[in-house]
Amino acid sequence: MTTTIIPKQAISQLKKVLDNFKLNEAIELCSNEAQTRKFLIEPFFFMLNYISTDLIPEYNADFGDRVSQKIDYAIVLNKKDTILIEAKKQTSKLSDKEAGQLNGYFNNTKNSKLAILTNGIEYRFYSDISEPNIIDTKPFFQFNLSNYSEKDIESLIRFDKRFIKINEIIKSAQEIVFAESFEDSILKELNIPSKDFLKIIHRNMSFKTKFNDETQGKMISLINSSLLKSLYDKKVLNEASSNSQGVITTELEIQAYHIIRTILIHNKKIPNERITYKDFKSFFNISVDDNSKKVICKLVFNEKSMKITIENNEYILQHTDDLLKYKNELINRTLLLLE
Repeated sequence: MTTTIIPKQAISQLKKVLDNFKLNEAIELCSNEAQTRKFLIEPFFFMLNYISTDLIPEYNADFGDRVSQKIDYAIVLNKKDTILIEAKKQTSKLSDKEAGQLNGYFNNTKNSKLAILTNGIEYRFYSDISEPNIIDTKPFFQFNLSNYSEKDIESLIRFDKRFIKINEIIKSAQEIVFAESFEDSILKELNIPSKDFLKIIHRNMSFKTKFNDETQGKMISLINSSLLKSLYDKKVLNEASSNSQGVITTELEIQAYHIIRTILIHNKKIPNERITYKDFKSFFNISVDDNSKKVICKLVFNEKSMKITIENNEYILQHTDDLLKYKNELINRTLLLLE
């Protein structure tokens, strides 16, 4: 199946529209569900190039002569593919309960393969990947108007009226669910290694020993966060050296990232899982939540020099240890972005 090519200009336009949307002003106008629909949800879909007549309100989500069930909105594409939208008021916290309610509509609606649960700010996209006609327990994609990354925008643009292809989205969702299931299984195996898993590793070790209880105990004790961090760094460098896109993540950049991350997470107000990085051809960004609008610092390392930019201040480094000099600036910048 050929994937639809989306012009970079369209992605840039969507980013501009999202960045210019006056979210706080819209939130102030929303004290109930009707206002949330008018000032948040409908404008969101307008940004994706749907028009008023595309959003069918109080859509009949039932079959035959039974008592009709109405869902807040539906979008019918090509007169058949249906996207169901369940709306909650802006102050609502989305939960499994609301997703269960959405499942009832989804189950009874012909040609429905996508469903969206939203409170006007957070948009959760569901499908029936694991079991036909039953919404998955987790959304395959989430978009938050108050906190999004460039990657989020690149995913969201595929729901734009001009580009949306249900089959492509479902295929992508299947890949996401597969990857998550794979990651969960790997994590489970690393947390509580099975005998079979240890056997495979032991069989591939160059240092040969008997596979007994003592050996298994040693292996289990070695499977910890320090080992995984070390393996992760090696994996990053291996991938970078064979990257055909021309982006090469260097050992110095990884070293600098870990120094900065260590500086930051020593502050109890900074959650370690929110510190991320992204490498580009000519620079290396460290940010909060992989958000291009929340860059903590930019590193420019090349053969001639090493530089770090924190907000608008640029500093020359002689060695990566020099990063410690900018501890306060890095922490203050991060705390500001976390607010």
